[in-house]
Amino acid sequence: MQYIVFLLLSAIIATAQIVIASDQLGEPLSISPVALPIKYDNVIETVTIDNESYQVPEPWAGNRQFPLYRNFDELLPIPKKYTYQESEIYILAEAYPSLVRMLDQAHLDGIDLKVESAYRSIHYQTRIFVRMLKQGRTFDDIIRYVAPPGYSQHMLGTAMDFYPSNWEFAETEQYRWLQENGQRFGFEETYARNNRFRMPWEAWHWNYIGEPHFSDETVVQETEVKETGTGQPDAPDESLAEGPAVKAETIISN
Repeated sequence: MQYIVFLLLSAIIATAQIVIASDQLGEPLSISPVALPIKYDNVIETVTIDNESYQVPEPWAGNRQFPLYRNFDELLPIPKKYTYQESEIYILAEAYPSLVRMLDQAHLDGIDLKVESAYRSIHYQTRIFVRMLKQGRTFDDIIRYVAPPGYSQHMLGTAMDFYPSNWEFAETEQYRWLQENGQRFGFEETYARNNRFRMPWEAWHWNYIGEPHFSDETVVQETEVKETGTGQPDAPDESLAEGPAVKAETIISN
Protein backbone atom coordinates (compact mmCIF):
# COMPACT_ATOMS: atom_id res chain seq x y z
CA MET A 1 0.00 0.00 0.00
CA GLN A 2 2.77 2.41 0.93
CA TYR A 3 4.48 1.65 -2.39
CA ILE A 4 1.29 2.53 -4.33
CA VAL A 5 0.96 5.80 -2.39
CA PHE A 6 4.60 6.56 -3.20
CA LEU A 7 4.00 5.97 -6.90
CA LEU A 8 0.93 8.22 -6.87
CA LEU A 9 2.79 11.03 -5.11
CA SER A 10 5.69 10.73 -7.57
CA ALA A 11 3.30 10.97 -10.52
CA ILE A 12 1.64 14.07 -9.04
CA ILE A 13 5.00 15.78 -8.44
CA ALA A 14 6.20 14.96 -11.95
CA THR A 15 3.00 16.34 -13.48
CA ALA A 16 3.35 19.55 -11.45
CA GLN A 17 6.95 19.97 -12.64
CA ILE A 18 5.87 19.58 -16.27
CA VAL A 19 3.14 22.23 -15.84
CA ILE A 20 5.57 24.65 -14.20
CA ALA A 21 8.15 24.13 -16.93
CA SER A 22 5.48 24.64 -19.59
CA ASP A 23 4.38 27.91 -17.95
CA GLN A 24 7.96 29.17 -17.81
CA LEU A 25 8.45 28.46 -21.49
CA GLY A 26 5.43 30.61 -22.23
CA GLU A 27 6.72 33.58 -20.23
CA PRO A 28 8.00 36.59 -22.20
CA LEU A 29 11.76 36.86 -22.39
CA SER A 30 13.22 39.70 -20.33
CA ILE A 31 16.76 40.82 -19.62
CA SER A 32 18.45 43.62 -17.75
CA PRO A 33 17.93 47.05 -19.38
CA VAL A 34 21.70 47.60 -19.45
CA ALA A 35 22.51 44.33 -21.24
CA LEU A 36 23.17 44.05 -24.94
CA PRO A 37 20.26 43.07 -27.18
CA ILE A 38 19.92 39.34 -27.82
CA LYS A 39 21.09 38.33 -31.29
CA TYR A 40 20.15 35.27 -33.28
CA ASP A 41 21.77 33.89 -36.44
CA ASN A 42 19.74 33.17 -39.57
CA VAL A 43 16.51 34.49 -38.09
CA ILE A 44 14.14 36.78 -39.98
CA GLU A 45 12.87 39.40 -37.57
CA THR A 46 9.41 40.84 -38.06
CA VAL A 47 7.06 43.28 -36.34
CA THR A 48 3.28 43.32 -36.53
CA ILE A 49 1.58 46.68 -36.96
CA ASP A 50 -2.17 46.98 -37.44
CA ASN A 51 -2.41 43.22 -38.16
CA GLU A 52 0.24 43.52 -40.89
CA SER A 53 3.64 41.84 -40.62
CA TYR A 54 6.80 43.66 -41.72
CA GLN A 55 10.36 42.34 -41.98
CA VAL A 56 12.89 44.27 -39.92
CA PRO A 57 16.04 45.06 -41.94
CA GLU A 58 19.51 46.24 -40.99
CA PRO A 59 20.61 48.08 -38.96
CA TRP A 60 17.63 47.35 -36.71
CA ALA A 61 17.79 43.56 -37.15
CA GLY A 62 19.71 42.04 -34.25
CA ASN A 63 19.09 45.05 -32.02
CA ARG A 64 15.68 44.23 -30.57
CA GLN A 65 15.26 45.35 -26.95
CA PHE A 66 13.89 43.11 -24.20
CA PRO A 67 13.05 45.36 -21.24
CA LEU A 68 11.79 44.15 -17.90
CA TYR A 69 8.11 44.73 -17.26
CA ARG A 70 7.62 48.18 -15.76
CA ASN A 71 4.72 49.79 -13.95
CA PHE A 72 3.93 53.44 -14.48
CA ASP A 73 4.67 54.14 -10.81
CA GLU A 74 8.29 53.17 -11.50
CA LEU A 75 8.65 56.27 -13.69
CA LEU A 76 9.31 59.78 -12.43
CA PRO A 77 8.82 63.12 -14.22
CA ILE A 78 12.01 64.97 -15.05
CA PRO A 79 11.95 68.50 -13.53
CA LYS A 80 10.38 70.73 -16.17
CA LYS A 81 13.16 73.28 -15.81
CA TYR A 82 15.37 70.63 -17.43
CA THR A 83 13.02 69.57 -20.25
CA TYR A 84 12.69 71.20 -23.65
CA GLN A 85 9.75 73.62 -23.64
CA GLU A 86 8.96 72.40 -20.09
CA SER A 87 7.40 69.23 -21.49
CA GLU A 88 6.24 66.44 -19.20
CA ILE A 89 8.86 63.74 -19.75
CA TYR A 90 9.36 60.60 -17.67
CA ILE A 91 12.35 58.44 -16.81
CA LEU A 92 12.82 55.24 -14.82
CA ALA A 93 13.02 55.93 -11.07
CA GLU A 94 16.39 54.20 -10.68
CA ALA A 95 17.96 56.58 -13.22
CA TYR A 96 16.25 59.71 -11.86
CA PRO A 97 18.70 60.69 -9.05
CA SER A 98 21.76 60.42 -11.30
CA LEU A 99 20.06 62.35 -14.10
CA VAL A 100 19.04 65.20 -11.81
CA ARG A 101 22.54 65.38 -10.31
CA MET A 102 24.01 65.52 -13.79
CA LEU A 103 21.60 68.22 -14.96
CA ASP A 104 22.22 70.23 -11.77
CA GLN A 105 25.99 70.04 -12.35
CA ALA A 106 25.61 71.07 -15.98
CA HIS A 107 23.59 74.09 -14.85
CA LEU A 108 26.28 75.03 -12.32
CA ASP A 109 28.86 74.75 -15.11
CA GLY A 110 26.85 77.16 -17.25
CA ILE A 111 25.57 74.46 -19.63
CA ASP A 112 21.91 74.64 -20.64
CA LEU A 113 21.19 70.92 -21.03
CA LYS A 114 17.57 70.08 -21.89
CA VAL A 115 15.94 66.67 -22.26
CA GLU A 116 13.71 66.51 -25.35
CA SER A 117 12.53 62.90 -25.07
CA ALA A 118 12.90 59.96 -22.68
CA TYR A 119 10.54 57.09 -21.90
CA ARG A 120 8.37 55.91 -24.79
CA SER A 121 6.34 52.72 -24.56
CA ILE A 122 6.20 50.12 -27.33
CA HIS A 123 2.53 51.03 -27.77
CA TYR A 124 3.44 54.68 -28.32
CA GLN A 125 6.05 53.63 -30.88
CA THR A 126 3.45 51.48 -32.64
CA ARG A 127 0.97 54.37 -32.82
CA ILE A 128 3.62 56.46 -34.60
CA PHE A 129 3.85 53.81 -37.32
CA VAL A 130 0.08 53.38 -37.59
CA ARG A 131 -0.35 57.12 -38.09
CA MET A 132 2.43 57.41 -40.67
CA LEU A 133 1.27 54.33 -42.59
CA LYS A 134 -2.24 55.79 -42.79
CA GLN A 135 -0.67 58.95 -44.22
CA GLY A 136 0.57 56.86 -47.14
CA ARG A 137 4.18 56.36 -46.12
CA THR A 138 5.83 52.97 -46.48
CA PHE A 139 7.35 50.93 -43.64
CA ASP A 140 10.79 51.08 -45.27
CA ASP A 141 10.58 54.86 -45.45
CA ILE A 142 9.47 55.28 -41.83
CA ILE A 143 12.27 53.15 -40.37
CA ARG A 144 14.82 55.48 -41.93
CA TYR A 145 13.85 57.91 -39.16
CA VAL A 146 11.98 55.96 -36.48
CA ALA A 147 12.86 52.74 -34.66
CA PRO A 148 10.41 49.87 -35.27
CA PRO A 149 8.24 48.94 -32.26
CA GLY A 150 10.35 46.86 -29.89
CA TYR A 151 13.64 48.27 -31.17
CA SER A 152 13.70 51.65 -29.47
CA GLN A 153 15.96 51.98 -26.44
CA HIS A 154 13.53 54.58 -25.11
CA MET A 155 11.13 51.88 -23.96
CA LEU A 156 13.73 50.81 -21.36
CA GLY A 157 12.96 54.02 -19.46
CA THR A 158 16.66 54.81 -19.07
CA ALA A 159 17.40 56.43 -22.45
CA MET A 160 16.91 60.05 -23.41
CA ASP A 161 17.45 62.50 -26.25
CA PHE A 162 18.90 65.91 -25.52
CA TYR A 163 17.88 69.03 -27.40
CA PRO A 164 18.38 69.47 -30.30
CA SER A 165 17.87 65.77 -31.09
CA ASN A 166 19.52 65.91 -34.51
CA TRP A 167 22.97 66.04 -36.09
CA GLU A 168 23.50 69.64 -34.90
CA PHE A 169 23.86 68.45 -31.29
CA ALA A 170 27.35 67.10 -32.05
CA GLU A 171 28.59 70.67 -32.54
CA THR A 172 27.22 72.06 -29.26
CA GLU A 173 28.87 72.80 -25.94
CA GLN A 174 26.24 70.53 -24.37
CA TYR A 175 27.62 67.54 -26.27
CA ARG A 176 31.20 68.36 -25.32
CA TRP A 177 30.15 68.66 -21.67
CA LEU A 178 28.42 65.26 -21.80
CA GLN A 179 31.49 63.67 -23.35
CA GLU A 180 33.59 64.93 -20.44
CA ASN A 181 31.09 64.37 -17.61
CA GLY A 182 28.33 61.96 -18.63
CA GLN A 183 30.17 58.79 -17.67
CA ARG A 184 30.77 59.78 -14.05
CA PHE A 185 27.01 60.14 -13.60
CA GLY A 186 26.39 56.76 -15.20
CA PHE A 187 25.36 57.85 -18.71
CA GLU A 188 26.84 56.67 -21.99
CA GLU A 189 26.46 57.77 -25.61
CA THR A 190 24.82 54.59 -26.88
CA TYR A 191 25.17 55.26 -30.58
CA ALA A 192 28.60 56.84 -30.74
CA ARG A 193 30.67 56.69 -33.90
CA ASN A 194 31.45 53.09 -34.88
CA ASN A 195 29.20 51.79 -32.08
CA ARG A 196 28.77 48.09 -31.29
CA PHE A 197 25.13 48.15 -32.44
CA ARG A 198 26.12 49.11 -36.01
CA MET A 199 23.71 52.04 -35.76
CA PRO A 200 24.19 55.54 -37.22
CA TRP A 201 25.87 58.07 -34.94
CA GLU A 202 23.41 59.81 -32.59
CA ALA A 203 25.32 62.29 -30.44
CA TRP A 204 22.10 63.41 -28.72
CA HIS A 205 21.04 59.92 -27.51
CA TRP A 206 22.31 58.88 -24.06
CA ASN A 207 21.41 55.96 -21.81
CA TYR A 208 21.78 55.37 -18.07
CA ILE A 209 23.87 52.26 -17.37
CA GLY A 210 24.62 52.89 -13.68
CA GLU A 211 27.17 55.05 -11.93
CA PRO A 212 30.71 53.61 -11.93
CA HIS A 213 31.96 51.91 -8.78
CA PHE A 214 35.59 52.32 -7.84
CA SER A 215 37.54 49.82 -5.76
CA ASP A 216 39.47 50.93 -2.66
CA GLU A 217 42.71 50.25 -4.58
CA THR A 218 41.64 52.60 -7.35
CA VAL A 219 40.79 55.33 -4.84
CA VAL A 220 44.17 54.91 -3.13
CA GLN A 221 46.00 55.12 -6.45
CA GLU A 222 44.09 58.26 -7.45
CA THR A 223 44.86 59.85 -4.06
CA GLU A 224 48.57 59.08 -4.41
CA VAL A 225 48.67 60.64 -7.87
CA LYS A 226 47.01 63.82 -6.59
CA GLU A 227 49.31 64.07 -3.56
CA THR A 228 52.61 63.33 -5.32
CA GLY A 229 51.82 64.96 -8.63
CA THR A 230 53.13 61.88 -10.41
CA GLY A 231 51.37 59.73 -12.92
CA GLN A 232 50.71 60.26 -16.58
CA PRO A 233 47.45 61.39 -18.12
CA ASP A 234 45.42 58.81 -20.03
CA ALA A 235 45.84 58.65 -23.78
CA PRO A 236 43.12 60.59 -25.56
CA ASP A 237 40.14 58.60 -26.82
CA GLU A 238 40.05 59.00 -30.59
CA SER A 239 36.32 58.30 -30.63
CA LEU A 240 35.78 61.51 -28.63
CA ALA A 241 37.94 63.68 -30.85
CA GLU A 242 36.24 66.92 -31.70
CA GLY A 243 35.54 67.79 -35.25
CA PRO A 244 32.80 69.07 -37.53
CA ALA A 245 29.72 66.86 -37.58
CA VAL A 246 28.75 65.38 -40.89
CA LYS A 247 25.07 65.73 -41.69
CA ALA A 248 23.61 62.34 -42.60
CA GLU A 249 21.07 62.03 -45.37
CA THR A 250 18.77 60.26 -42.95
CA ILE A 251 18.47 60.74 -39.21
CA ILE A 252 17.23 57.74 -37.26
CA SER A 253 15.46 58.38 -33.97
CA ASN A 254 16.00 55.58 -31.47
